[in-house]
Amino acid sequence: MKGGYGKLRSLSNVLSTKCFRAEANKFITNKFISYHLDLKFETWQKNEINSIKPLVYGPENPRFLLISQAPSLQDWLNGKTSDSPDGGLVSAQNNFLVNDVLPAFGLSGKDLDLFRKNVFWAHTCNCYPWYRESTNIKSGKITRQDRLPGNKQIENCLSRWIDSLTRIGSLKAIVLMGEPATRLFPQLKEEAEGFTDLVRKMEIRNDIIEGIEILPIYHQSKKNRTFNDPVDRAVNNELKLLLKNKFAGWIE
Repeated sequence: MKGGYGKLRSLSNVLSTKCFRAEANKFITNKFISYHLDLKFETWQKNEINSIKPLVYGPENPRFLLISQAPSLQDWLNGKTSDSPDGGLVSAQNNFLVNDVLPAFGLSGKDLDLFRKNVFWAHTCNCYPWYRESTNIKSGKITRQDRLPGNKQIENCLSRWIDSLTRIGSLKAIVLMGEPATRLFPQLKEEAEGFTDLVRKMEIRNDIIEGIEILPIYHQSKKNRTFNDPVDRAVNNELKLLLKNKFAGWIE
């Protein structure tokens, strides 16, 4: 990716957003509303998830990309994505953008407009990647947990446009929030290096794409089990401080 082409002037040269939005909203209405109303009698086919066109849009001239893993089931059923007018939020109480993402950049709810003006927030997989079930050995209780996007889903979604997105002329940095996002840039990892090892280095790479800084961070969900480890909790706090200090420079 390094060198070889000039950057694009704006996001409008990359994506036809109205087409994606209209197609996805139609798909949601026809296929998923009954599933949302009655989980017992509707089946969400895996091939439908893999073939849906993603909802990807954001500011015309973003200063940096924030790439996370995937929307929640509720967000996807409601047709909401990270960059929708309400931030892809289900409710004020369940406000992932304000309560979890903004603080990672040293921001708060009052900085929401500043964030939206400068940040293109996309998912590696903009369709819901389904869930997995597990049974508690003692209680027998079945719980569901969102799956991470698979390589095929990432291939069908953001990886189709990542080369074009990284050529946006205004772009200064890319923040990769969570392991799936790092798969878009295999150059980040050395041999068998795992995601946790990669993040713990807290290394900003500027040698992969000319003129753009890349930083992997932990996914900021409070459900992230990584934060239970004292070492990684401390690393996350240091990453927040690093992001806070870099954010002002990125949006200049």
